[in-house]
Amino acid sequence: MIPNFVQENGTVLLNEPVAMGQYRMRLDAPRIARTCRPAQFVQVQTDAGLSPFLRRPFSVLRADRSAGWIEILYDVVGAGTRRLEEVSAGRSLGLVGPLGNAFPPVEDDRLLLVAGGVGLVPLVFLTWACPDKRPNIVFLMGAACRDRMPDVANLLPPGLQRHLSTDDGSLGHCGFVTERITEHVLPGQTTIFTCGPHAMMARTAAIAADLNAPCYASLENHMACGFGACVGCVVEYRDPDREDERYRRVCVDGPVMDAHKIVW
Repeated sequence: MIPNFVQENGTVLLNEPVAMGQYRMRLDAPRIARTCRPAQFVQVQTDAGLSPFLRRPFSVLRADRSAGWIEILYDVVGAGTRRLEEVSAGRSLGLVGPLGNAFPPVEDDRLLLVAGGVGLVPLVFLTWACPDKRPNIVFLMGAACRDRMPDVANLLPPGLQRHLSTDDGSLGHCGFVTERITEHVLPGQTTIFTCGPHAMMARTAAIAADLNAPCYASLENHMACGFGACVGCVVEYRDPDREDERYRRVCVDGPVMDAHKIVW
């Protein structure tokens, strides 16, 4: 299957820090903004030269169809993101997207969103895209410490129920964000969406299975091409309808997958 996407140059409108080592970037990209949905991502050319050669994948934080902009949130961890950190407003960056699939529609009224670190990005987008469900959305956000916790009040819609956790207890609940899941799940009424570190999502899926709750994960595997050609982002998957195909490519079969079918 050939992904349906567009390629356009996006003009940087803002590039500002939101936490230690984390930045939010807004780009004028009307063609991508027009069709982008929560959990889809864009491939960003971080430099016009050949180094770094590969584009970098980033989930979309928000998209405004009428204004024509999208936002990404990135963590400065390597050569590509260090280049982005230095970009000023007015600069043009090559974009390809939107790529991947989006979160599925759900019948349950109650949504529990479990985020870890920059994994909050697709979940934030989901809260803006589902205004009718906001009264029944609970957002659980985890980070290593206070300095690594973005100000979620400036990222989420006003009034959304949210609970913060830090591993060292410097902000909110002391411990892992997954420790808060059970208290917010109503049996037979809650669907869980999660994104973040692999171990956090695996634990979320296990808890959801114990509670018999549907759970979908937006995976963050390393991607090179973004189109399914390089087969470098595969994940082992259980699907009785496709027993002959044991693996799924996160870029085209995901990034959203049924967390109960992923081999963690």
